[in-house]
Amino acid sequence: MRFLALSLALVGSAPALPAEGSLQRDLGSCAAEQSKLAPFNGFISAGVGDARFEQASGFADARGVVPIARSTPFRLASVGKLFTQVAIGMLVDAGKVRLDESVRRHLPELPERFAPITIALLLEHRSGVTPMTHLEMDDDPVMAGARTARDLVALVAAKPLSFEPASRSEYSNGGYLLLGAVIEAASGKNYRDFVAQQIFAPLGMGSSGFEPGANAAVPMTRLTGPGQPPSAKPQPRIEFAALKASSAGDALSSAADMEAFARALIGDRLLTASTKAAVFPVRSQPWRAGQAGGAPGSNTGFWVYPDRGAWLVVLSNLDPPAGELMGSALSAVLAGQACKTLAPRAMPFPPQGG
Repeated sequence: MRFLALSLALVGSAPALPAEGSLQRDLGSCAAEQSKLAPFNGFISAGVGDARFEQASGFADARGVVPIARSTPFRLASVGKLFTQVAIGMLVDAGKVRLDESVRRHLPELPERFAPITIALLLEHRSGVTPMTHLEMDDDPVMAGARTARDLVALVAAKPLSFEPASRSEYSNGGYLLLGAVIEAASGKNYRDFVAQQIFAPLGMGSSGFEPGANAAVPMTRLTGPGQPPSAKPQPRIEFAALKASSAGDALSSAADMEAFARALIGDRLLTASTKAAVFPVRSQPWRAGQAGGAPGSNTGFWVYPDRGAWLVVLSNLDPPAGELMGSALSAVLAGQACKTLAPRAMPFPPQGG
């Protein structure tokens, strides 16, 4: 079973963002060109300073009746990891967590081999903790029965490390499951409650949460049963208990809410400047924090340029890679480059690791 498989976003390198007056023209033209190569169903929101760009495409329901709107909640897939990153940063600012300390300080039930793994290594996907991009059949009952992030620590701990901590990088949902448990241990609150109370509520993110409501965009996927070819048309995704939102991703949010989240990250409302730079390290210029996320019936992206007062949100309720490709094309424009349209990758369906 596929579980929250996605990619990290690359950091832009161009020196300048587009002028505010050209935002609508440049992003609108780029989005139109990209849609010709990979049809897009979802919502795009971007901004530089006070200038904003928005575009809604398609429908939120399977019948094609309910148009997608700025307030429509989408499954975020691994873009939800950003809430986990910010929550860890909040606990750093509160003096309850240190990025250089071992994860076993908060989760002593972990085996001794986890002792060299720091909170920073978990955040940076350099811990060696099991990737868990595809669930094994035996994992399903454990995931379905979990009520807290800490309920999943034993599941992660039972799997061998993929490599020696800090020796290389590999995307790890398992590492972010452990970060959720750290948040619970350090805060004394359930992971979902902490995020809802400390991030969603203060920012007025009323459309964000962990359970889909009646107005949420329906995930539409071409993925069918094991060994079966993809369907000709996207169909509503069958919901599995094991795919419930967690600290590894798949919370729900709307474009309006994610814009509020972006503005808070651009400023210092959620984290102090020093902690923000530590949790979202500057890899190159311009500084960009965020990532893409993909799962059956979901392909999203969220990026902020803290030094430039800019953001980009791409939300789609279709399979990858259309949403991710749209995000890549528009990111180039926000980085001061020409629009770089991209055709769908030559890959088996569903895309692996994308």
